[in-house]
Amino acid sequence: MKKLLLAACLLHAWTLGAQEEKGSPPWVKRYEALDARAVDRSDAAAVFNAAVHATREGDHAVADTLFSLLIERKYRLLAAHAGKANALEKQGKIDEMMTALRDGMKAGMKAGMKADSLQLEKLEAMYVARLLARGRDYLREGKFEKAAEAYALVTRLERRRWKLDGYIALGTLYIARGDAILGAVTGKSIPGSTRKRADDAFKKSRDYLDRAGKLSPDDPRLTDARDRLEKSSR
Repeated sequence: MKKLLLAACLLHAWTLGAQEEKGSPPWVKRYEALDARAVDRSDAAAVFNAAVHATREGDHAVADTLFSLLIERKYRLLAAHAGKANALEKQGKIDEMMTALRDGMKAGMKAGMKADSLQLEKLEAMYVARLLARGRDYLREGKFEKAAEAYALVTRLERRRWKLDGYIALGTLYIARGDAILGAVTGKSIPGSTRKRADDAFKKSRDYLDRAGKLSPDDPRLTDARDRLEKSSR
């Protein structure tokens, strides 16, 4: 009876998306949790509950262990992968986090989840957010090729909104690349070879922004990027 009641509470909690605390991961809900260290690990529902509790308490090493156990048992796979990824991120294990997210997305597709699955979209959102953040970090460091690699991974996802994000990011990146090439010139005149390199970067930017335009021509980010490209490429 207790197990049935716990399962019912978990199911109810899963539907309370509107009541999530601001900034909380999508699997963190407002319900009582079991002691993460003393939980009966043969009870998958109890383990999930304890993993969520560990997450809320900031005990990310324990959360990682418990979510990994749930993945092995194929219990609430996408939520478990998302929880594991969050725990790894909090521990600074970013590469392992990305692996957990990729594995979760593959598991969802293998399980035959529909492309519009909300759970799968949440997992993809975590993956995309990290890739875009990684790209921005590389861009600030002047590592344009590394940033382009991160953004290109976003465009390889099937969902339209992610492709749009990736194309706009790549378009913006190559504007910055062209600006950096021209900004490195110290004299008053720009050598022809330098101008060509900058123009090549601007051309790549235009190509990516055109791809974005085919997906969402009215996106305000696209308008801003095109205005910036026009000013930079004059």
